[in-house]
Amino acid sequence: MDQSNPSYSRFGVSYFCPVCKSEFLIKSGWTATGKQRYCCKDCGKRFIIDYTYQACQSHTNRQIIILTKEGLGIRSTARVLRISVTTLLKRIVAIAKGIQQPPIAFGKSYEVDEMRTYIGKKSRLRWIVFALDRDTKTVADFNVGRRTNKTLKHVI
Repeated sequence: MDQSNPSYSRFGVSYFCPVCKSEFLIKSGWTATGKQRYCCKDCGKRFIIDYTYQACQSHTNRQIIILTKEGLGIRSTARVLRISVTTLLKRIVAIAKGIQQPPIAFGKSYEVDEMRTYIGKKSRLRWIVFALDRDTKTVADFNVGRRTNKTLKHVI
């Protein structure tokens, strides 16, 4: 390795910091599972190159959105993406918080429906209540929670 360029490269491939995109990396020990850890000299972020779990990948949220739109269930999506169900549910909630609600126009007709699911065990039921625009078949509003009037009123 050239001393003037302190970036780490293996077989001619340079690695970059996932935070600041700097190429000034140094080795920084090993993880408990035996993977090489790196440290960025610019921002100080420590990371590894080959993560075992795929949830940390930058494209995971986009894949979750695509698979959810295709109608895959929670367990199927978790199995396809090779992430845990708990991580998937946390990601879905985080993605849902970032969605801006479209304005609901008066004079249109909407359909309200609900789906039941559970978290962990069947005694912890959760309901997804949603309103669909009849003309465009798009989701106008939704809410996730217990089966109460409060959850329904949020959509209505």
